[in-house]
Amino acid sequence: MGIAALRSILDPAKAAQLREFNRYLLIFKIVVLLGVFSCPFWLSGLFFTSPRDYSYLSSLVCVPLLAIVCAAAVAHVSQGDPYLRWLLSAGLVAHMAFSSFCLWLGFLLYGARLDAFHYWTMGLQLVSQFDVIGWSAFHPPYWSTNLINNIAGVIMLFIGDGLPALFITFALAALWGSYFFYRAFVITFPQGDRWLFGLLVTLLPSILYWASPLGKDALAQLFLGITCYGFAKFARWHNGLSALVGILGIGGMLAVRAHIAAMLAMGVVVPYAFGRTQQRSPAIMAAKVILVPLFFAGTFFLAKEAGRFVGIKNDDISGGVERVDSLSRNTQIGGSTFNSGSSLPVRVVESPFLLFRPFPWEVHNAISVVAAVESGGLLLLFWWRRRVIWSVLRQWRNPYVGFILIYCLEFSVAYSAATSNFGILVRERIMMVPFALILVCAKPRSAVEPVRPTMRRRPSFRVSTSVRETSQVRS
Repeated sequence: MGIAALRSILDPAKAAQLREFNRYLLIFKIVVLLGVFSCPFWLSGLFFTSPRDYSYLSSLVCVPLLAIVCAAAVAHVSQGDPYLRWLLSAGLVAHMAFSSFCLWLGFLLYGARLDAFHYWTMGLQLVSQFDVIGWSAFHPPYWSTNLINNIAGVIMLFIGDGLPALFITFALAALWGSYFFYRAFVITFPQGDRWLFGLLVTLLPSILYWASPLGKDALAQLFLGITCYGFAKFARWHNGLSALVGILGIGGMLAVRAHIAAMLAMGVVVPYAFGRTQQRSPAIMAAKVILVPLFFAGTFFLAKEAGRFVGIKNDDISGGVERVDSLSRNTQIGGSTFNSGSSLPVRVVESPFLLFRPFPWEVHNAISVVAAVESGGLLLLFWWRRRVIWSVLRQWRNPYVGFILIYCLEFSVAYSAATSNFGILVRERIMMVPFALILVCAKPRSAVEPVRPTMRRRPSFRVSTSVRETSQVRS
């Protein structure tokens, strides 16, 4: 019997932690093994599914190279945290497999009519124009749909015109978004259930499926994660670099989806301005006096930009309501329609259930069945952890908790009011799911013994938060 095993027997807390780590480790190993054994299928779907011919050699070189670079980055950022290493390794394999599945399913089921194929086609056109007019081919506007077109074109200038390489690039961007969510959680809730949160925010099927293809959703996951990470560090340590990281995330989100950036900005500003911080030094109070007006000014600008999403101009409230109703009617297409004929107040009242729909009685096709199964699982998870959620809600004066609550409230009301299609809803709400999962996992767990900041010797088994990161959090 090794020393680590003997110590775990003598220490019940470490024994419980070791058992939990082994349970999650088994899940990650199963995911990796399934990805490896099924790679002949998803690799064939990745490389041989395309609406037109492309240079296969570039993708055969770039896809393995991207995977190797990402694996090296995983090994670097997970030093001292074996759980994070296994989590990101499983996420790497799963994101690549789901990216291939989305490519294959989009071509087979939808006949290459998905947005991802449109972005690729537009990127090819920009590359062909680049040969004639140079960099002016990548013309403005540099946001929303045209942003993805330009990014796809620029990437293809360097790695060739292969659709597989583009899909994998965006899938890995979404994976690193999950990493930033995980880091933000560990910083803000060092005693929280990081095991469960990491698993869900990285391997939840809806996040894997919708954030793995070429498109806005992968970049949205990345910038949302960066925003959470930057604000988590800023709320705890109040340094300028952390603020810049958060601003970078909101700025990136502004380019992808302006209305989501406005929600993020409001979620950051209000809790920070009126919340209760742990440190109350004169420097922090001075920072609030200086930064809060700037944040409010920036939020006002983002809110005006986000008004385009619902059609609100100036103080035209009635016009905005009509625009929201119009958006709701325009999404009532296909076999995934719901809330047909419902008034705006009714849709707003139903917003707390946004995360758990479609309900079983609202299922009308095979895709809705899959969405309903995951939604039902989330509902059971929230019910099972209801006391944990309530304990977190009671900490609403905490700036980070306030940030999560305000963002979730804004998102659920906005999308419940403007969306009446389950296909659109399930895809768009992955921008809210990681925030909601924080509420489920934030409560401290009694089975975990926190690492003391003064400990210098090497831990007997390295399954807890890395000493470097924990010492920063606990200081």
